Amino acid sequence: MFIRGIKMKQLLEILRLYFDKGLSERNISKLVNVAKTTVHNYIALFKASGLSWPLLPEYLDEEVLSKKLNPEYGVVKESSLDFREIHHELKSHKKVTLQLLWDEYKLRNEMPYSYAHFARVYKRWLETQPSVMRQSHKGGEKVFVDYSGDKVPLYDATGNISSYAEIFVGVLGASSYIYLEATHSQRLCDWTMSHARMFEHFGGVPELTITDNLKSGVIKPHRYAPDITPAYYEMLSYYKTAAMPARVYTPKDKAKAENGVLIIQRWVIARLRKIKFTSLYDLNEYLKVMMIDANNKKLQNYPYSRAELFIKLDKPGLIKLPLNKYCYRDYKKVRVGNDYHIALDGHHYSVPYNLVKEELDIWYTANTVDCYYNGKCVAKHVRSYKELENTTMLEHMPIGHQKYAEMTPDKARELANEVGVATSLIIDNLLQEAPHIAIGCRKSYGFLGLSKKYGKAVLEEACIYAINIGVYDYKNIQMLLEQKFVPGMNKELHHSNIRGSSYYN
Repeated sequence: MFIRGIKMKQLLEILRLYFDKGLSERNISKLVNVAKTTVHNYIALFKASGLSWPLLPEYLDEEVLSKKLNPEYGVVKESSLDFREIHHELKSHKKVTLQLLWDEYKLRNEMPYSYAHFARVYKRWLETQPSVMRQSHKGGEKVFVDYSGDKVPLYDATGNISSYAEIFVGVLGASSYIYLEATHSQRLCDWTMSHARMFEHFGGVPELTITDNLKSGVIKPHRYAPDITPAYYEMLSYYKTAAMPARVYTPKDKAKAENGVLIIQRWVIARLRKIKFTSLYDLNEYLKVMMIDANNKKLQNYPYSRAELFIKLDKPGLIKLPLNKYCYRDYKKVRVGNDYHIALDGHHYSVPYNLVKEELDIWYTANTVDCYYNGKCVAKHVRSYKELENTTMLEHMPIGHQKYAEMTPDKARELANEVGVATSLIIDNLLQEAPHIAIGCRKSYGFLGLSKKYGKAVLEEACIYAINIGVYDYKNIQMLLEQKFVPGMNKELHHSNIRGSSYYN
């Protein structure tokens, strides 16, 4: 667009038709489709400018010609308007527009311009401001995050480099307020928790997080529908925000983060080159001080600091923090084995047996393991680090397995005591003679199962008879019950551990 709604090619055509063809202003207006008064005004401006036709090549540039025809072009006239305040109003409130502000000023009789001229003057004023102020981001709307390409070395006690720390950088859109911290790596846990600590530092959460296509955050880049890693997505959902990865090979999508990284590299990291940090904690304590200094430093050609702009622009627009701090949970997708257990770091955890061969989502922390199927939690366990061992819950087993799992020596003795003394003696013998406790339990429960077929009283009488004749094994007592034993034939028990009635005579 030219000065007042006319294009450069239209102006050149007006001048050509007037000077070369000698047409009248009325005919030129019809041919170029421009108002007659506009044609007249530009011809007058051209004659007054001292330029000659045809134009020299240096005047064929729109900006140069505009200034030659109108010396006041590009100059912002002095007015009572505070464009800084207007700019802050636009950035602080998501619904505020330039038209609305013009209407408000007009109602108060404080607007000396038409709306079109007001918009042009504001735009020219904005072009004279520092780059951080020319952004159009609304307050509390976006935060841009990235890692600095420069790592900081950490030293051991001998003065040798033991590892390198990554520097995480976050920059708010409206105020350009900077957050930074050091982490051990760019792994998913460090990446996710850096966001959580950044939100806590801000005291609120922006609506959008503009990220790079880091593998910790993005599984598969896509221009319109990128796949976010589940653990990163869960953290963003917890804080009621969302991620919008930048397009691949399009750094301007996250220009704020790129500028923030550049500032950190020059203002902070360059100052660390002669300091030897022995721990991540010491490095982060130093970075906190540097971060405060960087945010409190006045912007060039602007009377505010990032910290002041943060309070004025971004802080009011941030989403409120949740009541509780975020606890990181890692994620893994697994398939349930035939034994209705899932494996995590060598340890096996049970899930309901009807989910055998199904695929589950596992969310785990240092202390807990939660298993989800179709979005529903089906099992919760305390985290164990014992490899090749199981954590099994009774309710996850089939009924048959549950009964088998309940078989213990103490439980077998308890059930035997309910039948009688002789039955208890037989059960003790079965448990002691078995080569393994599991075999003894199985035999004991099988033996006690005879009471369901013959009754407790009959089983107890059979055990008395068997002990009196020196029989203690399962099969012979079962044969007595099936073939030879007649109930009531011998009710007095003779055993070395039993005193008998004669003891009291």
